Amino acid sequence: MAPAMAEASSGQRGRGVLIVLTVVAAPVALGFETLLRWLLMPEDFDVLRQFLRPTLTPVAWGLVIACAIGGFVGLLLHRRAVARAMARVPPGADASEVASRARVGAFMLGASVPQVPAILATFTFMFGASLLPVLVSIGVVTVFVVVLAVLTRRQR
Repeated sequence: MAPAMAEASSGQRGRGVLIVLTVVAAPVALGFETLLRWLLMPEDFDVLRQFLRPTLTPVAWGLVIACAIGGFVGLLLHRRAVARAMARVPPGADASEVASRARVGAFMLGASVPQVPAILATFTFMFGASLLPVLVSIGVVTVFVVVLAVLTRRQR
């Protein structure tokens, strides 16, 4: 394989790994938070969690809505960021590498918008919120990030 082709293949593989890691970020954060809480928090912490549950569970449900809104905003940002990057390519330049980088950058931008409230939802669970709204937040954000990943891969 020619060095340029090997480099391009390696770059695409790296971008693919980055996309996969972004897709699994929110579920991994929930698992990591749960493991840390289980290993490091004192047993008395569960008393505090039970006390805060009625207050934090509605907050967690609100974060589900924030994840959904953030997902739609992320889709819009993705589309606009790719279009803006492609509009800046000078005439006659090799647009394929610019387009590839633009798509991955737009993916990262678009995916981060719904992931912020999802990560906040995992914190509400750590401090006592019910697990159900947190799982719904994780599910919503994962769906949006997968949709963004598919759009990113399909635009090649």
